Amino acid sequence: MTTPDRAALDADLEAAEEAVGRASASLVELEDHPGHRLLLPGGFTGVSERRREETLATVAELHRDLELYRRAVEAAREARGSRAKPSPAELAAAHEALHGESVTVAEEAVPLQRRGLLGPTSEVTRTTADTLLARMTAAFDAATRVAAQVAAVWDAVAAQLGPADRALDSLRADASTLPESGVDVESWAGRLEELRAAVLTDPIAHADETTPVAPAALAEVESGLDAAREELREARSLRGDLDGRVADLTARVDDLAAREAAAEAVAAEVARLVVAVPGLPVPQRRAPALRATVREAVQAAHAGRWEAASAGFTAASSGIEEAVAEAESGRAVLGGLLDRRAELRGRLGALRAKAGARGRAEDLALDALHTRAQELLWSAPCDLAAATVAVRAYQRALEEGT
Repeated sequence: MTTPDRAALDADLEAAEEAVGRASASLVELEDHPGHRLLLPGGFTGVSERRREETLATVAELHRDLELYRRAVEAAREARGSRAKPSPAELAAAHEALHGESVTVAEEAVPLQRRGLLGPTSEVTRTTADTLLARMTAAFDAATRVAAQVAAVWDAVAAQLGPADRALDSLRADASTLPESGVDVESWAGRLEELRAAVLTDPIAHADETTPVAPAALAEVESGLDAAREELREARSLRGDLDGRVADLTARVDDLAAREAAAEAVAAEVARLVVAVPGLPVPQRRAPALRATVREAVQAAHAGRWEAASAGFTAASSGIEEAVAEAESGRAVLGGLLDRRAELRGRLGALRAKAGARGRAEDLALDALHTRAQELLWSAPCDLAAATVAVRAYQRALEEGT
């Protein structure tokens, strides 16, 4: 056997000893990596559970292999000795310990049926320190890749849910100062946790996604948090100005009642003076029901049921607004019929004066048309359609006879 070169062997030994130190430090860093720490508790599903088991087993094997590699390097150093010029035998022994198949990586008992009478009772698998180091390098790369994937997905989820988490914390703090508000903070906390768990129970399955949490589902939760925050704000505002809110709504209901009464009066006048027209609005009295809604909301507020009180006041407010618009629209339509009747009367009078000015006051045919229009307009109820036709006929006869 050729005697190994001393300088080359010393360089290899120095590199191997450095590799032991660097590998030890890298293993410590790997086990301190956030992704590795996340793997330890378990609770994963799917591909992440399989990768977790593989990775933890790989890390354990790395520790065993590193110890075997360290022993091989120490054996090589011991064989080399400390002399400046070791003997050829010492160099050969050191070279064999470092580069030969001197590392026992496994020893298994040989079953009785597989060995002969004088055969070995165990099988030993050996490799070189160089091969062991290469295997450790590949295993380390695989383990760090999994740890990095888990940490990256965890960070991505934290970034995605960060605004919602902060909104939830703020809502919870605000709600704690007004527990009677009835704002259901914990239901939204549960929804947010469901979104988080859907990804983090199998993070590796989402490793290639820039937004691992479903954006649509997250938007729904964020919208719900906004609504809950607005509900809480409304409850606080309501508690701070309950009397003012009640006074405002009461005044608005009183105003609505007056408007509805006015609309009913106009409807009654129309029914008395004008022939019924299909499709006319029928005035409604919604004020009593809305007044009851306000009263129920006040009772809920006094009982500390702010959510119900807020909902009641909101319903009353929108109901008053709708009822006012309905009452005013109906009164305008009905009043328009009375205005039309008055306008036709005025026009007929003006046309009668024009006929006299033109010397046609004694025109019997024209006078008959005037009489017909006058009878229709001054009868009760008045047929506006027929009266309109009669006034136009009188006007046309007056103009044609000019």
